[in-house]
Amino acid sequence: MTDFAADPTPVARPRQQSGDGPVPLERTIEVVLTVGLMASAVLLLAGLTLHREPLLKWGILMLMTTPVARAVVVTVGLLRAKDWLFAAVSIWILAVLGSSLYLALGR
Repeated sequence: MTDFAADPTPVARPRQQSGDGPVPLERTIEVVLTVGLMASAVLLLAGLTLHREPLLKWGILMLMTTPVARAVVVTVGLLRAKDWLFAAVSIWILAVLGSSLYLALGR
Protein backbone atom coordinates (compact mmCIF):
# COMPACT_ATOMS: atom_id res chain seq x y z
CA MET A 1 0.00 0.00 0.00
CA THR A 2 1.39 3.41 -0.96
CA ASP A 3 1.40 6.24 1.53
CA PHE A 4 0.39 9.29 -0.52
CA ALA A 5 0.86 11.70 2.37
CA ALA A 6 4.54 10.75 2.72
CA ASP A 7 5.27 10.78 -1.03
CA PRO A 8 3.08 13.33 -2.79
CA THR A 9 3.17 13.28 -6.56
CA PRO A 10 4.22 16.55 -8.14
CA VAL A 11 1.43 18.66 -9.53
CA ALA A 12 1.94 20.49 -12.81
CA ARG A 13 1.62 24.23 -12.28
CA PRO A 14 1.45 26.91 -14.97
CA ARG A 15 4.56 28.98 -15.51
CA GLN A 16 4.56 32.31 -13.78
CA GLN A 17 6.47 35.31 -15.03
CA SER A 18 7.47 37.05 -11.83
CA GLY A 19 6.22 36.74 -8.31
CA ASP A 20 3.13 34.79 -7.50
CA GLY A 21 0.52 36.32 -9.81
CA PRO A 22 -1.11 34.57 -12.76
CA VAL A 23 0.37 34.88 -16.23
CA PRO A 24 -1.34 37.52 -18.42
CA LEU A 25 -3.12 35.00 -20.67
CA GLU A 26 -4.65 33.23 -17.68
CA ARG A 27 -5.75 36.57 -16.23
CA THR A 28 -7.37 37.54 -19.54
CA ILE A 29 -9.19 34.21 -19.70
CA GLU A 30 -10.38 34.72 -16.13
CA VAL A 31 -11.74 38.17 -16.99
CA VAL A 32 -13.50 36.93 -20.14
CA LEU A 33 -15.17 34.06 -18.28
CA THR A 34 -16.15 36.24 -15.33
CA VAL A 35 -17.62 39.01 -17.48
CA GLY A 36 -19.52 36.47 -19.60
CA LEU A 37 -20.95 34.76 -16.55
CA MET A 38 -21.92 38.00 -14.83
CA ALA A 39 -23.53 39.44 -17.95
CA SER A 40 -25.45 36.23 -18.48
CA ALA A 41 -26.60 36.18 -14.84
CA VAL A 42 -27.80 39.78 -15.03
CA LEU A 43 -29.74 39.12 -18.24
CA LEU A 44 -31.28 35.92 -16.88
CA LEU A 45 -32.30 37.50 -13.59
CA ALA A 46 -33.73 40.54 -15.34
CA GLY A 47 -35.66 38.28 -17.71
CA LEU A 48 -37.07 36.26 -14.83
CA THR A 49 -38.02 39.21 -12.66
CA LEU A 50 -39.44 41.34 -15.49
CA HIS A 51 -41.04 38.39 -17.31
CA ARG A 52 -39.26 39.31 -20.54
CA GLU A 53 -38.52 36.37 -22.81
CA PRO A 54 -35.98 38.23 -25.01
CA LEU A 55 -33.80 38.92 -21.95
CA LEU A 56 -33.87 35.23 -21.08
CA LYS A 57 -32.86 34.30 -24.62
CA TRP A 58 -30.00 36.81 -24.59
CA GLY A 59 -28.86 35.52 -21.20
CA ILE A 60 -28.77 31.94 -22.46
CA LEU A 61 -27.00 33.03 -25.64
CA MET A 62 -24.41 34.93 -23.59
CA LEU A 63 -23.85 31.86 -21.41
CA MET A 64 -23.38 29.69 -24.49
CA THR A 65 -20.94 32.06 -26.21
CA THR A 66 -18.72 32.61 -23.17
CA PRO A 67 -16.66 29.40 -23.75
CA VAL A 68 -16.30 30.35 -27.42
CA ALA A 69 -14.92 33.74 -26.37
CA ARG A 70 -12.48 31.87 -24.14
CA ALA A 71 -11.36 29.75 -27.10
CA VAL A 72 -10.77 32.92 -29.14
CA VAL A 73 -8.71 34.48 -26.33
CA VAL A 74 -6.64 31.31 -25.96
CA THR A 75 -6.04 31.16 -29.71
CA VAL A 76 -4.83 34.76 -29.81
CA GLY A 77 -2.64 34.16 -26.77
CA LEU A 78 -1.09 31.06 -28.31
CA LEU A 79 -0.42 32.88 -31.58
CA ARG A 80 1.21 35.77 -29.74
CA ALA A 81 3.34 33.31 -27.77
CA LYS A 82 4.32 31.63 -31.08
CA ASP A 83 3.16 28.26 -29.81
CA TRP A 84 2.29 27.13 -33.32
CA LEU A 85 1.21 23.56 -32.58
CA PHE A 86 -1.33 24.45 -29.91
CA ALA A 87 -2.41 27.52 -31.87
CA ALA A 88 -3.18 25.26 -34.83
CA VAL A 89 -5.19 22.93 -32.60
CA SER A 90 -7.05 25.89 -31.16
CA ILE A 91 -7.81 27.23 -34.65
CA TRP A 92 -9.08 23.79 -35.60
CA ILE A 93 -11.41 23.82 -32.59
CA LEU A 94 -12.71 27.26 -33.56
CA ALA A 95 -13.28 26.00 -37.12
CA VAL A 96 -15.29 23.04 -35.81
CA LEU A 97 -17.35 25.37 -33.60
CA GLY A 98 -17.93 27.75 -36.48
CA SER A 99 -18.92 25.01 -38.92
CA SER A 100 -21.33 23.49 -36.41
CA LEU A 101 -22.94 26.90 -35.92
CA TYR A 102 -23.16 27.34 -39.69
CA LEU A 103 -24.84 23.95 -40.09
CA ALA A 104 -27.15 24.53 -37.14
CA LEU A 105 -28.41 27.75 -38.72
CA GLY A 106 -29.22 25.77 -41.87
CA ARG A 107 -27.13 27.75 -44.34
